Amino acid sequence: MRPISAAFFRNFEVRHTLTALALLIILFTILLAVFAPVFAPHDPNDVALERKLMPPDESYLLGTDHLGRCILSRLIYGARVSLGAAFAVMSVTLSISTVVGAAAGFAGGRIDAIIMRLCDIFLAFPSLILALALVGVMGPGLPNVILALALSQWAWYARMIRGMVLSLKERNYVLAAKVAGTGRVGIIARHILPNILPQIVVLATLDVGWVILHIAGMSFLGLGIQPPTPEWGAMINDGRPFLRGYPALMAYPGLMILSVVMAFNLLGDAFRDLADPKRKR
Repeated sequence: MRPISAAFFRNFEVRHTLTALALLIILFTILLAVFAPVFAPHDPNDVALERKLMPPDESYLLGTDHLGRCILSRLIYGARVSLGAAFAVMSVTLSISTVVGAAAGFAGGRIDAIIMRLCDIFLAFPSLILALALVGVMGPGLPNVILALALSQWAWYARMIRGMVLSLKERNYVLAAKVAGTGRVGIIARHILPNILPQIVVLATLDVGWVILHIAGMSFLGLGIQPPTPEWGAMINDGRPFLRGYPALMAYPGLMILSVVMAFNLLGDAFRDLADPKRKR
């Protein structure tokens, strides 16, 4: 047996420390989002030009923006908007792709072929370009952004879920359920979906950061969440004209995006290692 080096233990400890830190950041951000009215010291949309661009003090811990609004309060409420929109996108995406992918993989034949050709059409376009085009057609706003991102991403998930279903539908316990007279919906719900759920959770966790970045990018371009709703990407756009004199207006929301996206990526990597026996060993 090959001896385990000290470097392995150091790497193991670092990975677990980073995972714990990532989980702590995510839980703290979710806590801020859920209890935003409790943690926010001021109304995030309270405009007062007499206190615009104030430096940090006891009342405004991170200062104020160009309209005199509390930056800290807008960051806290921005967590509610950004995370809520990201979770909504993933929920819609997984709902569509799970139904479509499971139906295609379990039915097979002509149904599978038709669904996969439809997926190929959506996959032929870069997801971001397709999302921008859909938002441009439907118009800006949070509901349209959620729908556009879900429609631009569902085909990839449907293909992945179809592959998982194909690998499971010929297993002995599935065949036994068929012999016992269980219907297709029952087999999928009781025997297939529970076994592919861990992989779906891993994929979704890894992509939450991607969704947050795209929501922030659309808001930065003016296609996403509209003012005066606080959102991290929109806050970066608002601070762009003041980059030289007041870089903190862009730095604070940028750091929030960076920390949350990195935390979800690290947590997704940890979930992937747990779900993969080879990586776990």
